[in-house]
Amino acid sequence: MQDVLYMREFQAIIATLAKLAKDCVMILAQERMHFIVNEDHSSTSSPLVWVTIASKDYFPEYKMTPARPEQELIVLAMSASHLSRALAVLRSGTTSTVHSCKLKLKMIQFPCISVIASVVSPSSSESREVVHDVPATIIPASDWPAYVLPKVPSAEIVLGLPSLRLMRSLIDKLKNISPSLIFHGSSGGELNLVSESDMATITTRFRRLLPYPATKQQAVQETVEEASCSVDSRKASAFFGALQLPNEEIIIGIDREHCIYLQLDIRNNVVLHSVLPAVCV
Repeated sequence: MQDVLYMREFQAIIATLAKLAKDCVMILAQERMHFIVNEDHSSTSSPLVWVTIASKDYFPEYKMTPARPEQELIVLAMSASHLSRALAVLRSGTTSTVHSCKLKLKMIQFPCISVIASVVSPSSSESREVVHDVPATIIPASDWPAYVLPKVPSAEIVLGLPSLRLMRSLIDKLKNISPSLIFHGSSGGELNLVSESDMATITTRFRRLLPYPATKQQAVQETVEEASCSVDSRKASAFFGALQLPNEEIIIGIDREHCIYLQLDIRNNVVLHSVLPAVCV
């Protein structure tokens, strides 16, 4: 990576994942790289999140060579927080200027992802190399079925929300009122967030949102006008609170009684996904 904007963007993606889980899975393919956190749904407070990246968008010299010719992937497990700290040098606001950054899978005394940054400090015109080795576990091919990339769920109502900051602040407050949060959307471009408690029911309405085509095929050819789903308010708050990216628009898909699907289009071919499973109210 040599583009400053791309470097900061990649660092923000990893920082987002690190806020959601201690560990992450990295899947390297020939043209794409994927990061997954909470893939086993073992966490009670954080949602399933994964990121898909067109590798050469961020790494023009990207090259993936599997251990065996018949294998198409390299699958690694590592600490998301360690990787985030290693990439912290790419953050905006640091005193040093980063000219480039590389990631290499190496074997020293143990397998690791080496983060190699070329840095120029204000006190010197010469660049120096800053290297952080992040320990990684190589997942054998026999265990790959446990690390399959999640599928994007279908949705009956899909809406584009242009005010991500407002949504983050709102959900952070609503989680203190009720353990569950109802997303109710309509094909007319309206989204209601409903939080219910013994004392009060609070409804927040977003109107004139951009509707997207539904992605769920109906058994009977009919248009779904409305759909709602109740999710864990803590998981919703954890997702929105973890976001470190500057994007303002998020796509929200509602699959009635099944899940809420969230999609952040960071740029073309770079997408962050999350799924909030439905809960019983």
